[in-house]
Amino acid sequence: MFTSCNYLDVEPVGKVIPDEVSEYRALLTTAYSRFPQHKKLLTVRGDEVGPGMISITYDAWIDIVTWNDESPDPVTYTFPWTQMYNVIFYANSVIEDVMDAGIDDRTETREQLKGEALLLRAYAHFELLNLYAKPYDAATATSERGVPLYLTIDINQEFKPVSIEKVYEQILSDIEEGEKLMTVEEQPAETRYRFSKKSAKALEARVRLYRGEWDKALAAAKEILPSCPLEDLTVDGFSAPYLYTSKESILALEQTGNTEITDDMEMLSNIMDKYNQSEDLRVNLYYRYGSSPNKCYDASMKITFRSAEIYLIAAEAAAHISESLPDAKSFLKTLIKTRLSASYYAEREGEIDAMSQAELIAEIADERARELALEGHRWYDLRRTTRPEIVKTYWNKNFEQETVTLPANSAKYTLPFPTEAITNNPNLNEWGK
Repeated sequence: MFTSCNYLDVEPVGKVIPDEVSEYRALLTTAYSRFPQHKKLLTVRGDEVGPGMISITYDAWIDIVTWNDESPDPVTYTFPWTQMYNVIFYANSVIEDVMDAGIDDRTETREQLKGEALLLRAYAHFELLNLYAKPYDAATATSERGVPLYLTIDINQEFKPVSIEKVYEQILSDIEEGEKLMTVEEQPAETRYRFSKKSAKALEARVRLYRGEWDKALAAAKEILPSCPLEDLTVDGFSAPYLYTSKESILALEQTGNTEITDDMEMLSNIMDKYNQSEDLRVNLYYRYGSSPNKCYDASMKITFRSAEIYLIAAEAAAHISESLPDAKSFLKTLIKTRLSASYYAEREGEIDAMSQAELIAEIADERARELALEGHRWYDLRRTTRPEIVKTYWNKNFEQETVTLPANSAKYTLPFPTEAITNNPNLNEWGK
């Protein structure tokens, strides 16, 4: 029988230990299905959206909008902790035992299952780290508190936070081992929620980017760019690039929005002002009525990695390498050529060619905000780069506009450990003692 962990409060998926690869596939499918759908919370916490004048779900969102972590309303949606460690629990179950499983399904290999489980564990730890630990800084990562690593199913282990660097070392180790084990190069649309060699490389590219390892991020992105087609919004018959059936889709594990965002929220002006409203073809695809979100709100729009992000990773990484500036500009122009009217692209092409390194880095950040809007990237992008002041104007319950400010470099760019988690596991307070 699976044994739950008291400290992490994870729950077993069933009562019978799997014996065959098909049973381990079922266990891993459960792990995928339980991966938290928390990116919409990050969208609301960042500078993309705010409550509209009439917001039915106002109470559940307002304390996230205003960064009230100290005394949120009891109905406030919560960021994942136990849910994420539950996913890791299931992944660990596969990692530890699947290589001894019987082969009752010749379409599956034990290596593929273990590889997927390692990648899922890596991604879950990566999300936890970017929610609950400070942004990566190579100078301090070995001494800054990270999150607990959960690597074995052992009810006697103590779950204490380890350093940010140690968590990243494990993430990168899991990615490397998982990619080597997997045999599936790329998942078809119907199973695109599963990891593959291609999505493993996409995860590595994102992880390297967040660590500021520009050479390694660029190398990982370039390895899969030849197999990363872009939807061309300038021609008829394109598919929305955020659909899991799109040719851009690499991994479609997360639904990054919902109808509460599309129906009750409005885009904030600092995002909408980054678009040319008449010449950027994404405006009418991503939004409706001028400033209402209109993407990532149902299961057909699940998305984790897609081609456009890989181009943007390559562009950002190359932009930080002086000798690679021409490549950075080329990656960026290749993407926006499929997003802008021909006349506007010609204008932007000349402007990009004339940009300095600093101007190009800033432009790529703006392009990430435009292209990846509402997909769960913006909050992470703000916290890993400049951690700027955020000023939001939103509607309150009295139909009056209020303004709230998050100071630059605020400690609230990092979430506190959940109170319930600390109550259940006092070891979470052990860091630095």
